[in-house]
Amino acid sequence: MDAEQYAALSSIQLTWAPTPDDVWRTNELHVDGMNENSLSSVMRSFDEADKRSTSKPLGVVIQGAAGSGKTHMLGQVRDKVQSAGGYFFLIELLDEKVFWDSVLHGILTDIERPTPGFDSQLEKLLWDLGTDVGLGRMECRALQGERTVSPDLISQFIDRLRRKYPDLKQARHTLRALVLAASADFDLQDLGDAFLRSNDALDHEQRTYWGLPNAVLTSQQVAVDISWLLSLSAPTVVAVDQIDTLIAQSRMQSDPKGVFTAEQGTQLDNIAHGLMGLRQNLVRTVAVISLLPSAWTFIADNTVESVKDRFHVAESLHQIPTREIGVEIVAKRFAARYEQAGFTPPHPTWPIAPEAFDDVNLYNPRTLLRSVDDHIQICLRNNDITELTTLNPPVPVVVIPPAPPGDFVKLDARFAELLAVADFSALDADDEDDTVPSLLGAGLDAWITETGTVEHKFTRDAEPGRKPSLHGRIRRVLDDVTDDQEHWGFRAIAARNPISVQNRIQKACTAAGLTQGTEKRRLVILRSAPWPSGPKTAKTVQAFEDAGGIVVSFTESDVLALSALKALAAEKDENLQAWLVARQPAHEIALFRDVLPKTPVLDEAAGANTVVHQPATDPGLFPAHEVRPAEQSPAPAPPPPISDTAIPLGTPTDGGPEVSVELETLRKHTAIFAGSGSGKTVLIRRLLEECALKGVSAIVLDPNNDLSRLGVEWPSGSRNWTGDDEAKASDYFSNSEVVVWTPRRSAGRALSFQPLPNFAEVIDDPDEFDSAVESALSSLAPQAMALGGTAKSRQMMAVLRQALVDFGHRSQGSLDDFIDLLENFPDGASTLKNGVKIAADLAENLKASTTTDPLFGGAGSSADPGMLLTPRAGKSARISVINMSGLTTASQKENFVNQLQMALFAWIKKNPAGDRPLGGLFVLDEAQNFAPSDRMTICLHSTLALVSQARKYGLGMVFATQAPKGLNNKIPGNCGTQFYGRLNAPVQIEAAKEVARVKGGSIPDIGKLPAGEFYAAVEESSFVRTKTRLCLSYHPKSPPTEEEVIQLARG
Repeated sequence: MDAEQYAALSSIQLTWAPTPDDVWRTNELHVDGMNENSLSSVMRSFDEADKRSTSKPLGVVIQGAAGSGKTHMLGQVRDKVQSAGGYFFLIELLDEKVFWDSVLHGILTDIERPTPGFDSQLEKLLWDLGTDVGLGRMECRALQGERTVSPDLISQFIDRLRRKYPDLKQARHTLRALVLAASADFDLQDLGDAFLRSNDALDHEQRTYWGLPNAVLTSQQVAVDISWLLSLSAPTVVAVDQIDTLIAQSRMQSDPKGVFTAEQGTQLDNIAHGLMGLRQNLVRTVAVISLLPSAWTFIADNTVESVKDRFHVAESLHQIPTREIGVEIVAKRFAARYEQAGFTPPHPTWPIAPEAFDDVNLYNPRTLLRSVDDHIQICLRNNDITELTTLNPPVPVVVIPPAPPGDFVKLDARFAELLAVADFSALDADDEDDTVPSLLGAGLDAWITETGTVEHKFTRDAEPGRKPSLHGRIRRVLDDVTDDQEHWGFRAIAARNPISVQNRIQKACTAAGLTQGTEKRRLVILRSAPWPSGPKTAKTVQAFEDAGGIVVSFTESDVLALSALKALAAEKDENLQAWLVARQPAHEIALFRDVLPKTPVLDEAAGANTVVHQPATDPGLFPAHEVRPAEQSPAPAPPPPISDTAIPLGTPTDGGPEVSVELETLRKHTAIFAGSGSGKTVLIRRLLEECALKGVSAIVLDPNNDLSRLGVEWPSGSRNWTGDDEAKASDYFSNSEVVVWTPRRSAGRALSFQPLPNFAEVIDDPDEFDSAVESALSSLAPQAMALGGTAKSRQMMAVLRQALVDFGHRSQGSLDDFIDLLENFPDGASTLKNGVKIAADLAENLKASTTTDPLFGGAGSSADPGMLLTPRAGKSARISVINMSGLTTASQKENFVNQLQMALFAWIKKNPAGDRPLGGLFVLDEAQNFAPSDRMTICLHSTLALVSQARKYGLGMVFATQAPKGLNNKIPGNCGTQFYGRLNAPVQIEAAKEVARVKGGSIPDIGKLPAGEFYAAVEESSFVRTKTRLCLSYHPKSPPTEEEVIQLARG
């Protein structure tokens, strides 16, 4: 082989496993005549979606054996859809438990991809919507991020769009965040992206300035909002890939004997419900699924019947149909490389002889290209070119000739020279997205070459587009039939801003498919600086590490080595491949050495590194029907004990270990949907009792007297104790206390809101005194009508503050004393010219508030959250039951809950849980009365604010309702743990089923459940039908009367 031939042949780099990023690149190597019927099926559905902006056409299933060109076809779909003015998104489904997280991640990633005429699909969307409502060119360019955007312009844009499309109300916040994400300002990008990805650590002032609400949307809500916005512009195709890999890995990890388990059935149900949800929830969108034929058969036969009704199965992808197409597949790949090398081959497929393609119809594109590549590598290693005359040759003898020492000396010197060229922009947060992908790509390419193996050859993902979630990824296909793979993803993070760091880690985890228990998905974060301080960042990093993530220092020496390898690759020295195998420079780079597998270099034994790839088949490793013969099942292992930080909830009705929930998971809130007679009250009580046994206090709203007996023991002999319940009851009553409060019932234990702190206790500490003034100001300002943005409101607030300072230094008294001070305002107490008159107005407003709201400054103990949650000495937990029978009107109840929630919000911010898994519980029974779905209440805003923010301070909320349709729809999506008990009304049953479907579960017999049985779903786990335990405290059939509640309150 002469030097020209060697250079030409070594320039050929074949890839046979396209990655998701390849879908987004124009494919000049496409060959017409392959699988055109399947492509037409997708485009017919796309045309149907184009006809009506509200259409929901059937999805399309693209099925074919591994290597038959499914991912390549998605690239053709993408090209045709975008050329027709539509939108395209590719979803890598790497974890079925977080289906909608994967969907949203794919949408937010691909919306930044280019489309004809625009740098990104997001720019096209914002331009189309802006011009649709008559905005000028300059305004539209600002929305696209090409000019500075302002809150006023975004509001004007949204107002115009809402006038034309009234349904925008549901998606307006998502649209506002998309505009911020399109900005050229990195901080605004992070703000918009953080909102879209439900990061609850956003700065309140930033949110307010840019008009973003405090509510945290679910991934599904954001995805549905974006779909609706896209539908105003053009139809969309959402393609789902990697399902085969997900099923294969699940099967291998949980079922080594080939028998599918109940857990796998749940996983498949999650996948099926997610796929149905795409078609059901996304507007003007065609859902396309790409998977193996046997995988689709298995999903269709073993999950809900309706999944088959929502998808049309296109014609299966086949092997290469003709000899001519096989020749063209190879010739197109060779031609571009040979032309670049200035080489004219003897014939277009040289060194693959024309007769080798005689049996190409037995191969698919992947196995054809692997056979071709195997032959090329053998020629290069033997330094001798022979033409391949059959795609199934005998195993050849590989002879490794000694490398020319002089050539290695030359490359050694050049590599050393390049190591001295310093460019460390990759270590800069502003430049890493531009520089790190190409550096990692060069390094990973060199690392792959250095392994020298053909079998289990590694492949590298193409370099990502702008705003990448990952900077590089390397894959290894472990099974050609099932497409089982293992991945190593890389992401550099040099940012120091906490929100930027949190966003980048979360995006990288989702893109890499990093979850606990998934061994074949690895994510490596490259970072040299310490992480930003703060509990949210610490929690994000801890979750990343708990899932198996790795942090590796990204050093200057790493950057120099990667830069040198990139430069060497560009210079294309004919001896580079042999030099890499001999010198192993990429294997010596620390960030690769520490995380990538230890692979053997080229074995010099004859044929040791050569593998022959037979024609692809699909022998049906996914069984067509689920088989679970009892006689084949091993004896069940004893159930593992629950952790010390978890509480038991009950036992599965079909057997299995105790269903439990970690205390820390309760921070993410709990929803209980169950009707009268379902056992809902017993479940609430047992949840509170188990938490109290762990030292967790609670505040409980009791509108129906059902919860007032939490401190009453069962009469002797009235209950049959099971398990360890009797011992637990003894512990509960010995170490916990239950206090019943009766607002507006002085005969019991009255409760009111006292806005003034004890100034005498803090008078000697200026900082504490200022804090006390601010606390009083926040309580009094709404009642004194001093809030607002007007000049008068600001003046009233100033005088109120000055009056509080004067009052705090003068004396300690009641609210009446403070009002008296305002009525007789001292000269000089205010710097405002009309301070005396303003003080008099404040006094009148406060007197009016005390008259209309007896709880404001009235009789009884102060509704101080600290007092309500703090047990007396010798007790480990306090349960404060607030009986609401004394609040006779809906507005009184709403006003009380509103004030309590505002006080609770302020208290938890000053007293967060810190290292404790759970700081406390706040229980709202009949929650639909306080946070309804169809109207505004006095306490709705504070409820939604608390549900979105409380978790980060360690407060868990429990929402119980027998009317799931009546509960504000923002609450279920914020509840990590959900219970579904028996419901009676058909409308509520259907509403509960819909809420469960959103969470990925099925509750078909919810109208027939016996009392005490619930479908329980803890965080991202599947739904388990559970028999809950009877409460430890006395629970007769009837609730106590009001008189009995008064007696319980008196103690």
